[in-house]
Amino acid sequence: MIRMKKVKVTSEKKIQMNYEKLNKNKSWDEYSFTCADMARPEFYNAIKDLTKHVVEMCDLPEDYASKIEVRGVSVSYGGADEIMGATISAQMTLNNSNCNLNLNTPHKASESYSGGEGDDKQLLSCDCIDDLKALYAECELYINGDRAQTSLFAVA
Repeated sequence: MIRMKKVKVTSEKKIQMNYEKLNKNKSWDEYSFTCADMARPEFYNAIKDLTKHVVEMCDLPEDYASKIEVRGVSVSYGGADEIMGATISAQMTLNNSNCNLNLNTPHKASESYSGGEGDDKQLLSCDCIDDLKALYAECELYINGDRAQTSLFAVA
């Protein structure tokens, strides 16, 4: 079992991942890497699908979505049930500046840490959880070597 801790597309278009893998002793081993190999197109689509959640969580006008590029997600696991929580990081181009605006969403959990109903303002939407799970599935494929096709013919 793999669980993501952080995924990021760097400014050099490299992919950084930090993740944990459950070992035979039922404890988590930690791994991290930065790689220049391109991911499958589905990975980049999954990252892009998080844009709407950045707009929503940061109370931005919907038309800002076209100026936002999601760069990564930081993930944590808390409480007795190790509930997933996430912060999405993005950059937004600005009309009056040569530098991008860095955006981080508030950290939100997938469900209440206390097991109760929870406050919607503290929880990730069901749609966001689904989009994060799709990204994490793509990350696992990348970790296992399933990456973008670079050539139609094998070189001997």
